[in-house]
Amino acid sequence: MSFKFDDFILDTTNFELRHGGKPQPLEPQVFNLLTYLVEHRDRTVSKQELLDTLWKGRIVSESTLSSCVKAARKAIGDNGQSQKYISTVNRRGFRFIAQVQNENAVASESNTSVVDDIMTQSTLVGSEEQGMACLFPVRSPQPEERIMIAVLPLSSSGTEIVLYFAETLFEDINIRLARTPGFLVMSRNTTAFYKRDDTNDVEAALELGANYIVDGSVRGIGESINLSIKLIETKTGRVLWGVRKTILLEELDALQEQITMNIISAIEPEINRIELATLRKRRPVDLGAWELYRQGSAVLGQKGWSEESFSECADLLRQAIKKDPELAFAHAYLSLILAIGHLVGLVNHDGWHDEALSAAETAIALDSQDPDVLGYAGCAFSDMGDHFRGIKMLERAVELDPSNAQAWAALGAAQLQIGEEKGINNMYHGIRISPRDNRIGAWGALLARALLNFGRVDEAIEVASNACAFDDKIFLPRIVLGVALAQADKPEAAQLAIEDAKRIRPHLSMEDIQRFVRPEEIQQLTKCGLLV
Repeated sequence: MSFKFDDFILDTTNFELRHGGKPQPLEPQVFNLLTYLVEHRDRTVSKQELLDTLWKGRIVSESTLSSCVKAARKAIGDNGQSQKYISTVNRRGFRFIAQVQNENAVASESNTSVVDDIMTQSTLVGSEEQGMACLFPVRSPQPEERIMIAVLPLSSSGTEIVLYFAETLFEDINIRLARTPGFLVMSRNTTAFYKRDDTNDVEAALELGANYIVDGSVRGIGESINLSIKLIETKTGRVLWGVRKTILLEELDALQEQITMNIISAIEPEINRIELATLRKRRPVDLGAWELYRQGSAVLGQKGWSEESFSECADLLRQAIKKDPELAFAHAYLSLILAIGHLVGLVNHDGWHDEALSAAETAIALDSQDPDVLGYAGCAFSDMGDHFRGIKMLERAVELDPSNAQAWAALGAAQLQIGEEKGINNMYHGIRISPRDNRIGAWGALLARALLNFGRVDEAIEVASNACAFDDKIFLPRIVLGVALAQADKPEAAQLAIEDAKRIRPHLSMEDIQRFVRPEEIQQLTKCGLLV
């Protein structure tokens, strides 16, 4: 069957899109999506319906879906701003809005079968789909009624102090907005990904389902900076508010609170009544120490999880602390690296516990109200066995910054460690608000292990499988997947999962596997040949 709109013909019999009579290259899954939207053009098709129908139960992220929509738009000369053919219905889904000829040629009952036929002929699973696979969209709640805001990292150029100011201003704007009732702010990790990508800002916000974008730049010029901040309405691309200022470098400390107040006031006048005195302020730091801290925090995402990567990360953090002993972030992250590293068997040197405990205590003493410090140190305390103190810190972290995905995931993991099933939802939430976070592979491994504890074997397999797909450099979810498959009495699949773990960690030992095994599971693992 064929559908004609403008100069395009969508031929579902020959699986071809033609423009002016010339075939247009189109990936199979992109063709599937375009066909489904055209066939169901009488209504808005939800994102969940597209995920369920086109991916046939495979768990993929909304980012994968967004990439398909972007490719479909590009193929027919559309984009996220003009939306001539494919319209984004905010927080609902997508709808094909162009006039289509030959529409009576397809009976409603054949709609699903056409897509089914396409799916059976499509062999595209795709490295992009697997590499971008995010966990748990199937279990996402109904669309939020709150206003969704995407704060994009401020583009910056100039000296280190200018770059540092741009980064901290971006974080403070996020935190203040996230603490505002009625607003839902996308996690900083996710918006930072889109800033690195070549995606148009408005298009990125549409993919994220954001109603508004906060964007801007900081440019250093001599002894001053040029600062530009704007608020954009996603649906129209219209700039609702903006400010452009030239500020002397010596005035930057006073600027941060003022700019944050202006942005928040512009989004919602009522917010002027909110007390801003508690807005986070940073003390001056040694920029060399800050850079070492940033390098350390990036190591695991770049190199995967191993004894070597944990050691390198810890060494960089120790160097940062040596340069600036009052840098709370470095102390807090060092405590986390040592504690979680020991938990998974990658940090075993003598004295790790004393160093981790000292680092966590120092971090809290330096800054007990920073959500990142609380998130790292709280996770460390919990991993060292002090669950009560750790959970209280993590609860405070998400209260201060509801967009702190690491704190949400750590809070869920800590609750699960003491048998509280509600921790599952908190881990899901942390992953959902930061779908591009490079820590999802590790979070998925911990969540899948917890799901097994509660007898949710199929869900554990699903979570662990997608954690593996998300990160090809981490062995943890592959071990958990092997354990889960063994409990499901799938020995061959379990063996494959463990073999894949050995690909990443060639010296994988029985001790490594047993860290993720409960006593009652040993018999089944032995039966499957995983414990010999």
